[in-house]
Amino acid sequence: MKEAAYLKIIAEVDLMDNNKMYMVKDGQLIEFDLPTFGETVIVTLGGKVDRLETTVKRKV
Repeated sequence: MKEAAYLKIIAEVDLMDNNKMYMVKDGQLIEFDLPTFGETVIVTLGGKVDRLETTVKRKV
């Protein structure tokens, strides 16, 4: 029986920064800046993240 080899990678993120969102895709940590006002939608395709859709709004 052949065992699958895997590489364990450890990343460090700042849990006190509320203006960031992190996503793991294909073994890489991707950092996104969140808008001050608005919404960010995560769109998945086949159980994997396909894209992010961000709508920015202004407060008047």
